[in-house]
Amino acid sequence: MSWKKTLTVIFLVSLSLSAFSSAFGLAYWTPLKASNHARIRLDSADQLLKFAGVVNRSVIYSFDVFWPMQPGKTRVQAWVEGIACTKENYTIEIVTMDGRVFNGTEISSFVIERKDPFMYFHVKLVIPPSCTVLPSRDGPGVVIDAKKE
Repeated sequence: MSWKKTLTVIFLVSLSLSAFSSAFGLAYWTPLKASNHARIRLDSADQLLKFAGVVNRSVIYSFDVFWPMQPGKTRVQAWVEGIACTKENYTIEIVTMDGRVFNGTEISSFVIERKDPFMYFHVKLVIPPSCTVLPSRDGPGVVIDAKKE
């Protein structure tokens, strides 16, 4: 085979693979969900809270949530599992993409209106040193539920 034919074959194969992968990607992202659920583990929470009790400081976890999701009015709920507090409770702070801030303890619930096909927000969890980790199989974690209304 000559080098022209070889280059032509390589070009056609790469073009067909590119078209196939694009079609597969569109099919994968097209069915956006109307609800999402996640449980984010709080790694090393037990050791961090023991140390926080010694130095009398709070433990702060901070992370981002990014989900492809149907646009519209969405109810988001967030709470912590596996942590018990005696004096003061933990605080969950959620910052949405448009800059709104939602604070809460126990179960934090709020509604956001979205026009884009994805949901992004930043979560900050502050756990005071008076809290302890409850014994469980999965360990402590932040649970986030989002459901389109």
